[in-house]
Amino acid sequence: MSAHSRLIAVFFLGAGILLGPFAAPARETERSFRIQAGVGAEVFSRSIVWDERTGSSILKVGLGMIRVGLELPGGASFALLAGYGGNNWNGLVFRELPFSIDYEAGSLGAILLGTDIDVPLFKPGKWEIGASGRFLFSFGSSGEWTLTGLQQIGAFDGRANGLMIQAGPTLTYRGFETFSPFATLFYDGLSATFTMNENIDPLVGTEKKKIKGQGAVGASVGILFEPSPAFRLKAEGFLVPYTKLEGGLKFNVGASLRTIYLF
Repeated sequence: MSAHSRLIAVFFLGAGILLGPFAAPARETERSFRIQAGVGAEVFSRSIVWDERTGSSILKVGLGMIRVGLELPGGASFALLAGYGGNNWNGLVFRELPFSIDYEAGSLGAILLGTDIDVPLFKPGKWEIGASGRFLFSFGSSGEWTLTGLQQIGAFDGRANGLMIQAGPTLTYRGFETFSPFATLFYDGLSATFTMNENIDPLVGTEKKKIKGQGAVGASVGILFEPSPAFRLKAEGFLVPYTKLEGGLKFNVGASLRTIYLF
C-alpha cells in the first residue's frame, strides 16, 4: 500500500469518525426510503496467478471510497461507490518483452467505481439472514520507468485494470441495542489485465498478462455499531483460503472500516 493511498484512507476514516457523533438524528419521515452517504477504507493482500497458473505473486491493496445510495423500508440498500486505491504488483514477471522485466516498482494508483447491495431476507427472532454483494471496477493509472544498465537507455510503462466481486449470505444478531455482530460467507472473485510496454530503440514490445485471484470462497466476521438512527460504523475482517502452486494451504487476509450516514 503506497503512502498516497494510506493518506487517502486515513483522511476518509478520520472524517467519518469525527463527524459521526454530530450527524443529525434521522427523522421519522413519510418517505419510503432514506438516503445513505458514507466513507470507508480497506486493506487486503491477495495471492494471484498468471501465465496459465505457472507463476504466482502477492497483490497488496489499500483503498478509500465514498458511497451514496438509498435504503428502502425493511433495510434493503443499494449504493454507488467511487474511490481511489494503490495496488502493489511486485513479483510479476514479463518474459515476452525484448528485455525481460521482474516488476518491483511498487504501487500503482487506480480509480475505483462500483456498486454495493445489501438485502435482508428473513428475521427469525433476534437473528437476521440476508444477502450482500459488491462489484468494484479498478481503472489503473499508468506508471513510467527508465531501463538502465544497458548500452542504450530504454523506457517501459505499465498499467492494470481489474474487477473485484464479493457476494454471499450474511448472518446478523440483532439482540443488542447499539451494536450487531455479523458473519458472512461469500464468493470472492478477482481478475485483472496488466499491460506492459517496453521501448529500447529500435526494439519495442508489449505484453498483456491475464491475472486471477487464488481462492474463490471466503468468510468474514465483524460488528455494526449504531449509536443513533443516523450513523453507523461497520468494521470487518475477512480471509480467503487458497492452495499454493507448490502445495499447502494459506489464507488471503484483509480488513475494512466503513461509516454510513442516513438522512
